[in-house]
Amino acid sequence: MFKENKQFWLYIIGSILLMILVMFGLQSQVGRVTFDDFRFVPGTSATLTPRPSSPGLEPGRDYEAVIRTNRGDFTVDLFETAAPNTVNSFVYLAAQDYYDGTSFHRLVPGVLLQGGSDTSKDADPSNDSLGGPGYVIGDEINWDALDFDQELRSKLEQEGYTSTPRVPSKRIAKYRLAMASVGPNTSGSQFFIVLGDRENEQLAALTGRHTVFAEVTQNTQLIDELGSVAVDNPLSQSPRPLEVLTINDIEIRYKD
Repeated sequence: MFKENKQFWLYIIGSILLMILVMFGLQSQVGRVTFDDFRFVPGTSATLTPRPSSPGLEPGRDYEAVIRTNRGDFTVDLFETAAPNTVNSFVYLAAQDYYDGTSFHRLVPGVLLQGGSDTSKDADPSNDSLGGPGYVIGDEINWDALDFDQELRSKLEQEGYTSTPRVPSKRIAKYRLAMASVGPNTSGSQFFIVLGDRENEQLAALTGRHTVFAEVTQNTQLIDELGSVAVDNPLSQSPRPLEVLTINDIEIRYKD
């Protein structure tokens, strides 16, 4: 019988093997997050905010930001030397009250907490990842300062990224803030707070693609609390916190 229907049975066996391989591949990707998942998607509903003047920061001054949320306040040191354009934009948007009322709309447990989208202010959660200020900021990532190996440099070049000279860039690390983006030189207003250690495989995939511009220096306990909030779907690549986490306002001030 097998010989008489050899082609039929080979087709059936091949189909079964293909289904097994596909199912295995899907299972290996469930809950796995790549750097693509931390990019914001620019939308037509973004608030059009005038591009900040340059330079907007006072030379030689050290800046910090107090970020007040509905769950408490935390303070971040701004890396105005390592990422001057990014910090300039963040300070400008904060002064314009751009972030007031925005929510942290994405929480990947143990990896990061993302916010800064103006579209998260409305009642429609489906557009929360679409917000932006109406302009983009160039990346500020110095490969030499970060001592990237040749393999990583080649991969970044293939993806269209380039090294930024003459800035002492900071690495992605726990409690640091980095910009979300849709690719090279496309940062806007959205940022994420790193919740995991640098050795985390998912965080390692973000290296060289997101400008690090600040670090939490006061009340890291609050960051841990925000990062422990339950999410709607832990296996999703874009899980949402089940509690509303809102930025009430951001105060920019001198450290010195």
